[in-house]
Amino acid sequence: MQNIGIYVHWPYCLSKCPYCDFNSHVSKEKIDQLSYLSLIKKELDSYSKIIENKTISSVFFGGGTPSLMEPKIIANLLDHICKKYKTDQVLEITLEANPTSVEQNKFIAYSSAGINRVSIGVQSLNDDDLKRLGRNHTAKEAIKAIDIAFNSFNSVSIDLIYCRPGQKEEDWERELHKALSLSTQHLSLYQLTIEPNTRYEILFKAGKLKLPDETTSAKLYQMTEDICEKFNLYKYEISNFAKNGHQCHHNLNYWHSGEWIGIGPGAHSRVIKNMKRTSIINEYDPKKWSNLIIKNGNSTIEEEILTNEQNCDEYLLMSMRTTQGMKIKKYNSLGGKLDKVKVDQFINDGFLEKNNNGENINITRKGSMLSDMIIATIAS
Repeated sequence: MQNIGIYVHWPYCLSKCPYCDFNSHVSKEKIDQLSYLSLIKKELDSYSKIIENKTISSVFFGGGTPSLMEPKIIANLLDHICKKYKTDQVLEITLEANPTSVEQNKFIAYSSAGINRVSIGVQSLNDDDLKRLGRNHTAKEAIKAIDIAFNSFNSVSIDLIYCRPGQKEEDWERELHKALSLSTQHLSLYQLTIEPNTRYEILFKAGKLKLPDETTSAKLYQMTEDICEKFNLYKYEISNFAKNGHQCHHNLNYWHSGEWIGIGPGAHSRVIKNMKRTSIINEYDPKKWSNLIIKNGNSTIEEEILTNEQNCDEYLLMSMRTTQGMKIKKYNSLGGKLDKVKVDQFINDGFLEKNNNGENINITRKGSMLSDMIIATIAS
C-alpha cells in the first residue's frame, strides 16, 4: 500500500519577521480555532478518495506559527485522521514551534495530543541578532524550550539561520557548538537570503543591510558540516543534518517525489489523480480560503496534471538535494535522460558519485557548493 503525507498549514503569527516570505499573517482579530478545525477537516475529507487506498505516514503542522494552535484542536484533528484513515504504525507527527515562554508551556499538552516530533524555530542564540531577525524570544528562552522539548517528544529539531549581517566565522563556530552541545538530534540550517516583498528587501535595496559575501557563506556552510559530524549529526539533505533515526520522514517524502496532501491557506499538494501526478495549490488568503471551503468543500485555485518533463525535473531537483541521491532507473522511467559524458566528468572530478551498487547517483561533499550548477548540467 502506497504512503501519503499530510501537511497542515496554520497561517497566523504574532508578528511578521522581516526576512519571511512565507504565507503568514498577523490577525487583528482573535482566531476562531474551532471554526478553523472544522474547515481543515472539511478540506482534508475532500481528498478522501485519494487517501482511502493509501497509508498516511506523516502529518506535519507548519506555518505561520502552528504552536499558537490550542493542543485540543490538534488532538481533535489527529483523532479524526486516525479514526477515518489508515495510518502507519509509526506515524511521524511534527509541529513547528517557536521557543517563547507562552508556547513552550504547551509542549507537554502537545505531546499528549499526539505530537511526537517538534521543530523549534531558534534561528539564533545571539540576542542582538534575534532582535534584528524580529524574533520574539531570547537565547535563554530558546535553550529552555529545547530542554523542555527533549522531555516531551521523541525527536527534537532546531532551526538556525546563518550568513546573518556581520556574521564572522568565529561567531558562527561558537554559536553552532553551543547549539549542538544541547544534545541536538536534528538541525535545519538556512542561509539568510533577501526575499521579495519583505522588510529586509527594503533595507537591502536602501543599502542598510549587508550580508556576508559568497566566500564567507561557503566557509560557514563547510564549517557546519565539520562541526555537525563531530556531534554525530550527518547531512542527509543540503540544509538538514540528523543523528541516526532522527531524519524527517515527511520532508524525505517531498524530496523523493512522494505524495502529500496540503490543507490550509496556500498549501500545495502532489497527488495521483486518474493515474496522473497532479499539482494542487490552495487559496492563499485565509478569509478567501475559508469562503471557498464553505462554498466548494476545498480551496483549490490551481490544479495541473504534471507532464513527464515536469515530473523529471522535479524529481531531479529534489532528490539530488539528498545524500541518498537520485535513483537512475526511476528517473529513466519518468522519461528522463542523463548526459553520461558530463556525469562521468563530474564523477572523475569528485563532484558526483554512484552508490547502492550504481543504482543511485548523488552529489559528493566536494560538489555540494556547486550543486545548482551540477543539477542543471547533468540532464541531457
